Amino acid sequence: MHQSKTGRWFSAVSMVMALASLAVAPAVFGPLGVLMGITAVAKGERYLGMLGVTASAVLSVTGYYLAGALLN
Repeated sequence: MHQSKTGRWFSAVSMVMALASLAVAPAVFGPLGVLMGITAVAKGERYLGMLGVTASAVLSVTGYYLAGALLN
């Protein structure tokens, strides 16, 4: 499997967006993190890309419920 620098870059951005979706705006950064992770997988960075997809999905749902609990 060919791993490119751009694939690593997209996977790193995906993980940063996952962390941002936990703290800032889960409805925005969650789907963006998933898309960046999918792009990383398409570019050849399979493990880190899937880690970014999973982290973005889980942390965006967690951030959504955490924000709901804090507002109530």
